[in-house]
Amino acid sequence: MTAFALACYLGGMAQGSIYFKSVADCIYYTKYLNEQQYKNDTGQTITYECICKLVPQVNEEKVRVY
Repeated sequence: MTAFALACYLGGMAQGSIYFKSVADCIYYTKYLNEQQYKNDTGQTITYECICKLVPQVNEEKVRVY
């Protein structure tokens, strides 16, 4: 099955991903999660970056697809 992965990065490091059947759902969550910022303990501002990407083959028995 083809799916769309919402991949999120915090300070350039991968934080996780979630898979969607619909690109519209993936883009919806990307709009709300992308570009959020917070300050860490040292006062440095870190940006949360999310992107949608096409995953040509996903095994639904191993990965949950929403």
